[in-house]
Amino acid sequence: MIHKLLTYLNVIEIDYALISGYKKLFEQELAKGDIDILIRKNDFLVIEHILHDFCEMEGFKVVQNYHQEVLAKNIFIFDPKTQDLLNLDIYGELHRRGTQFYTEDALFDERKEYSRVSILNTQHEFIHYFIKKIDKNQLTENTFRYLYSLFQKNAPDCIAAIHQCFTKNQYAIVVAFQKNQLKLVSDLVPTLQKSIYSNRKITFRNTFLNIKRICNRIFRPTGIAICFLGPDGSGKSTIIDTLKERVLPFRRTAYYHLKPVKSKNESTRVNVNPHAALTYSKPKSFLKLLFFVYQYNKGWFEQIFFKKIKSTLVIFDRYYDDLKIDHKRFRYGGSKKWIGQFEKLIPKPTIYFVLTSSPEVIYSRKQEVPFEILERQITLYNGLQHPTYHHIEVNRPVQEIVRDVYNILMITLYERY
Repeated sequence: MIHKLLTYLNVIEIDYALISGYKKLFEQELAKGDIDILIRKNDFLVIEHILHDFCEMEGFKVVQNYHQEVLAKNIFIFDPKTQDLLNLDIYGELHRRGTQFYTEDALFDERKEYSRVSILNTQHEFIHYFIKKIDKNQLTENTFRYLYSLFQKNAPDCIAAIHQCFTKNQYAIVVAFQKNQLKLVSDLVPTLQKSIYSNRKITFRNTFLNIKRICNRIFRPTGIAICFLGPDGSGKSTIIDTLKERVLPFRRTAYYHLKPVKSKNESTRVNVNPHAALTYSKPKSFLKLLFFVYQYNKGWFEQIFFKKIKSTLVIFDRYYDDLKIDHKRFRYGGSKKWIGQFEKLIPKPTIYFVLTSSPEVIYSRKQEVPFEILERQITLYNGLQHPTYHHIEVNRPVQEIVRDVYNILMITLYERY
């Protein structure tokens, strides 16, 4: 997809420069990483329209648009045919924390090519990558080795870039690269981080745009909550684990069992006999529902709300809906009407994946409840009908199941835009 996009940018005469990592464009493992690409500021302001036209032409879908800075966006493009995902970090300005080191014209006028792909020239790539790793405190052996290879290609211009961008310790940095010794510069990282901010310019316009960006992130979060429902033996855990291994258009994932409340021993808790305990009385069951409403709403605000803002894929293994299907598991002994009424007060995930198959298939995997009860549960699961419920047949290979889940997730993300 990236090669088609770069060709398209050339055709419509959009200037671009890959910032780093351009060699992986020609490797098989491209899908596992992101592509950092710089475009001119005026083009950045209409980048969504540019990508929309490109996707319309190629049959691709924009499934994520994470506005991380005023002039920086993390955009994911999905190919429904192959399920490939292109991770683009797009910049309208080459800066670090508000500090700009080179003008736009200097960066684009001095570009060079790598296998017919536009990239930054050596000293611009060197200084940007160096400052980025200093700021993130990620100046590792591998990072320094790559920086040293750039330094060797054009030492005079890299030295000039160091003197231009740092007000202190320039000579120590130069010596570190001349002698190829990480230790000489790693001890200076705290001082160099302060130096990066010394020329920072804060304008009213950028402050306003940043506030607008943050508000948009809050009211249109890029994260999403999904849920997996199904009887014991439907393979929820395996499917969730396999899904998490896929390339996902999110910054992180979060896992919850049943409720948005973290439990210290959740991963080790296995209920081998879910119907063994006696059910609660009607008054106690009513109080249990009240407590559920409290837990779900409090937990959703404390755990889920902010994770969605931070572009997190929140995954639930079971949810409140399971109470309607198997109330004995939760020792509930009250009226089913109460369950339905209280459900209106429960915050809901965006997508429910209902995992079922024939009772015979599920029972052959796990016999935690009698066959008659399992049969009734599956009937009730199949009866869950709403646009947010997606029924998945699980009597097939896990990869096929996850492919369907992944596709539904991507379609839902695309429809948000």
